[in-house]
Amino acid sequence: MSSDAVVSKYAQALLDSTPAGSSAVMAFEVDTVSKIFSNEASVAFFESPFNTLDNKLTAAKASLEGKCRPEVFNFIVTLVENGRIGFVSEINLKYQNLIKLLSGETEGTLFAAVEPTEAFKAQVEAQLAKSLNKKVSLKVVVDASLIAGYKVEIGGWAIDDSALSHIKKLKETVSLK
Repeated sequence: MSSDAVVSKYAQALLDSTPAGSSAVMAFEVDTVSKIFSNEASVAFFESPFNTLDNKLTAAKASLEGKCRPEVFNFIVTLVENGRIGFVSEINLKYQNLIKLLSGETEGTLFAAVEPTEAFKAQVEAQLAKSLNKKVSLKVVVDASLIAGYKVEIGGWAIDDSALSHIKKLKETVSLK
């Protein structure tokens, strides 16, 4: 089974175990626990062949007991038991995306030639939210090669209103004549 399939199955199982109405709390806890178990020292401990499964389980249980929801606790214990703790960061990312998808949120990237103002970013997010009927959150990437204007990539779609794009179209039009 490929690592993508493993990640998807665990993320979906975690989503299925998320109690109704608690997805925000679960998402926060899974993200926090993921950061703890994917730091360098934790990875070294849990991937070491010199540590027995019992030692790994004891460490995981001791670090989480009473500090998180039972679903998150059981999730981490299951990853340790199955030797999959190395995937915790990727599973977390997939889980966070599933939670956002279910809540009607989507993320994208706003590429701009220069750093856009917060007002411009909010305007683009609002226009996309209206078009997609979802809450849209854009991360900004400055790309000077665009010359001017912007480009948005979201959910497999792209909107390109950059000077570079317009120049390419103009060049194609001129070369056809």
